[in-house]
Amino acid sequence: MKKILVYSIFAAALLAYGCDSYLEQDPEEMNSLEKIFSSDTETRKWHARMFSDGESGFMVQEMHHSGQIPYFWCTDEAAYTMEPFIRNVSEGLMTPDNYYGSSYNLYFFVRYYQAIRHCNMFLDHVDECSALGEEERRRMKAEAHFMRAYYHWLLLRLYGPIPIMTETRDASHMMDFSARVPFMDCVKWIADEIDWSIANGLPDSRVDDQLGLPDKGAALAIKSRMYLLAASPLINGNAVYANWHNNDGTALLPARYDRELWKQAADAAKEVIDMGRYELLTCSEADLDKWFASDDPADHVKFIYAIEENYRQVTTVWSKELIWAHPNSVQWYAQCAVPGPRWAGWNGRYALNLDMANDYFMEDGTQAPELDHWFNLPQSEMFETEDTGVFTPANTFKMFVGREPRFYASMHFPNMRVTYFRLNYKDDNNTIVYNGVDDKIHGNEHYGICDFWIKGKCGVTSGDHNTSGLSVRKNVPVDYWTLGSDGSYYWQRNVAFPIIRLGEVYLNYIEALNEYDASANQTEVLKYLNLIRERAGIPGYGSDGNKWGKVEGSKSSYSQEEMRELIHHERKIELAYECNRFFDVRRWFEAHGPNGKFNHNEWGFDVSVGENATDPAFFKKTQAAVKHFDIQHYFLPIRATEVTLNRDLVQAPFY
Repeated sequence: MKKILVYSIFAAALLAYGCDSYLEQDPEEMNSLEKIFSSDTETRKWHARMFSDGESGFMVQEMHHSGQIPYFWCTDEAAYTMEPFIRNVSEGLMTPDNYYGSSYNLYFFVRYYQAIRHCNMFLDHVDECSALGEEERRRMKAEAHFMRAYYHWLLLRLYGPIPIMTETRDASHMMDFSARVPFMDCVKWIADEIDWSIANGLPDSRVDDQLGLPDKGAALAIKSRMYLLAASPLINGNAVYANWHNNDGTALLPARYDRELWKQAADAAKEVIDMGRYELLTCSEADLDKWFASDDPADHVKFIYAIEENYRQVTTVWSKELIWAHPNSVQWYAQCAVPGPRWAGWNGRYALNLDMANDYFMEDGTQAPELDHWFNLPQSEMFETEDTGVFTPANTFKMFVGREPRFYASMHFPNMRVTYFRLNYKDDNNTIVYNGVDDKIHGNEHYGICDFWIKGKCGVTSGDHNTSGLSVRKNVPVDYWTLGSDGSYYWQRNVAFPIIRLGEVYLNYIEALNEYDASANQTEVLKYLNLIRERAGIPGYGSDGNKWGKVEGSKSSYSQEEMRELIHHERKIELAYECNRFFDVRRWFEAHGPNGKFNHNEWGFDVSVGENATDPAFFKKTQAAVKHFDIQHYFLPIRATEVTLNRDLVQAPFY
């Protein structure tokens, strides 16, 4: 492949920062590279920036930036509308002239090409550092090759075909042009780079003080995710993009469907599975089996709580399920997720939607009735009369009762019983005092109720507030706590937020198998699908089901279309709020149109009213968010000014 010597970043960098400030992006790099790479300490610092986030690096902390990046909320998982950057994407307002991400350094087209440039400069100069040992230098080179490929991958899934940058340019080439490389050529180049890094020093695994750094498993897993995108309907022979060409006539997406791409994706995922290094995070099997078999309602409560708490740890603690995770500060995310002002000052602003809540399975593994079913019940039947002993005290809206554990791990809903308070704490005089909040004692834990109605302690309609009566719970650590009385929060450690984990790889694998040959692979597909459901504490599909039984009405065999729907639905639930849905619906080419998954408004409750947990005025379907998705929104646009300056860089289609 012809080497492209220029970064497409140059126009945005010049326009956004000015030429002088762009040249000072790394203040030391232009005038003192010789000094930097003569020092092993400074060379290691340069190398570390490839993996770092914030001001010192290029990776994005999803938790810290959760209010601004689109991956969390610009999907049918949520109804969050408070941030203008989010509305720009979710309401279909983004154009090359009205761009998302102008602040927070989240214009990814610039951010990730800056990262690529940084990797290339490292590769150009690391051999000048004689103070490094040969083994360390070899490993650092392999990591730089992988991270350069990884940043290209992040750009590829957002923007489609992209320029590939393999060399550093100097200031004299600042205004050179660069073109997009055809999508499948990008895939091949990234895969080759990943393979090179594995063969040339990328570590097989990481020790405790290196958690968060990529290794062989991470590299293979990212490659499998990329192959899945390449095989999916958005890319694989999509006639809608037949006319997307470079200025020289080069077609940018494959014109013909290639079934073998699904096999390539399945094989890549299976290679990760067959490493034998990863396993699903599960509870104590002996305890679960005992509680499940018991007729004692208290044991049923223990079963639900144990699986719920285990599932919450999948995205917050280091475990054998994590193939690659990035340490994330959870402070901002948790402030915006936990309902307040009962627990914190931010009032659960990360609002969710009723359709997503209803998509979680029932406790017996079946799908729930249609959403309107719950609102059409007679008033006398709308609310549970008994305390179930888990998260739903008496008077809970029936829609939320008897759900699978992942639901209770993922959402805050009206009348939900949750524990976020520390019952006692020490004041400034080191005296143990009660936190002063008027709530009840449940067992040995202090708990409160998510009373989103306006007269409740969580109810508020001004400032930063919840707008739907539902907020996100997933990704908040199990031992996160707050004083509540003054909005203080206490969580000082970084969480292990997954970049990719084994649960996703299982789902990648079976989706690809089903699309490649549904009839031949159904046994294998059901095996891994039911492992996901078994960990979730719900019955499986097929004649055998899983250890918790089989879903009522389960069939011995499924058509490819039926199995596709089961896999897609499971994927939506298992990977919710992990930044996957934004890309999954796009690659399935199902986001647009009259029935588009991202092309409809979202429902919540009427948070402007309500006296109590059974007030019908509150429990009324109310529009909570406007959503709009057109054909052009599958690929993010590049800023118009950049395309104007770089005449070889064509815009994404339909803008």
